[in-house]
Amino acid sequence: MATIDISPSKIHILAFPFPAKGHINPMLHLCKRLSAKDFRCIPDDSDEPVEEDLKGFLARLRAAASRGLEELVEKCRKTDPYPPRIVIYDSTMPWILNLAHRVGLHGASFFTQSCAVCALYYHMDQGTIQLPLDKSVTVKLPSMPALESNDLPDLQYFPDPDNVITRTLLDQFSNIDKVDFILFNTFEELEDESPNAVPIGNPLIPYLLLFFQRNVTNAEACLKWLDERETCSVVYVSFGSIAAPGEDQIEEVAEALLRSNCKFLWVVREEEESKLPKNFKSESSEQGLIINWCPQLEVLAHWAIACFVTHCGWNSTIEALSAGVPMIAAPQWVDQTTNAKFIADVWQTGLRVKLNDKGFVGREEFEYCIRDITGGEREKEIRRNAKKWKELAIQAVGEGGSSDRNLEDFATSLLCLP
Repeated sequence: MATIDISPSKIHILAFPFPAKGHINPMLHLCKRLSAKDFRCIPDDSDEPVEEDLKGFLARLRAAASRGLEELVEKCRKTDPYPPRIVIYDSTMPWILNLAHRVGLHGASFFTQSCAVCALYYHMDQGTIQLPLDKSVTVKLPSMPALESNDLPDLQYFPDPDNVITRTLLDQFSNIDKVDFILFNTFEELEDESPNAVPIGNPLIPYLLLFFQRNVTNAEACLKWLDERETCSVVYVSFGSIAAPGEDQIEEVAEALLRSNCKFLWVVREEEESKLPKNFKSESSEQGLIINWCPQLEVLAHWAIACFVTHCGWNSTIEALSAGVPMIAAPQWVDQTTNAKFIADVWQTGLRVKLNDKGFVGREEFEYCIRDITGGEREKEIRRNAKKWKELAIQAVGEGGSSDRNLEDFATSLLCLP
């Protein structure tokens, strides 16, 4: 948990992310954006989460947060002349809103998925989209493209409505009618119509593109390696911090990279390295670099990157869009399939791989996409679109841009809280 204090007005805010990288990072970026508006960030000490089954962890998190929030607010009211007035919390923890209201605080729900995906989850929760879906069904929502079954979040195939992942995602809307503010990690120009598919009233909805300011550093070995490559010559591959493709899939990616003859930078988490083909590292040492982690924002902003083979997590998607990097969309689960649909068919900034009859992506398909996006007939069109979205993203977060205005409106609203 982190606390923020607006120096001029002395308004105290609590920020409560879900304890996973894909959720913590957007909340931290939000805090940084608020700091740029003359907010002062004060980190709170918190314990590292204990690894256990997800259901048990969520129960423990809820119990600990319930006690901790009440104790923190009570302590602040006794010792701080400007006690907290609002909690900004991750939308996957809607029960925090109930806690906040119980102790007299306002609540802002922060959605770290795209507006389009939130619209789908909302209609699944409301029953407008019935689960599980027939694979032949096409979903049509207001202001959104028609979506086939393989374009929808793959929780549609979970037959148990009480599945912990399904419930966590759909329960984001369990008390949405009571929330004081709703925040999305996106920007107006990118998803100007998607909110129309979520009839949840009219709370303030700032679009917050949590854009990065590149912190240029050559301290990382991968950046030094990239510095020695030609412009738009390197294929960057990363499947995120959670997704775990099978050994067969990893082998297909490896073979496709070798066959493409392109330079590559591949992030393979330490626990996933055993899935790499035997001798692949030594065989590819002249062609590519395999590392366990990289500063992704800096990598995507590097001139040497030609394209991004991505699992299509929302953070990676919006970072690539903001950096103007074409994508090869290889979604794994939940919202990633919908993000891949928008990358390929709506924003048209990349290609989406096709599964073979064995349920994974073959080396030929990966190689075809790499060649097409780095020199094929679609390259110019995709790069032109990627450049357009990069420019729109920069405008959105620039002074007077849509995200900057919305963030300013949000900050102004905080000043008026009772």
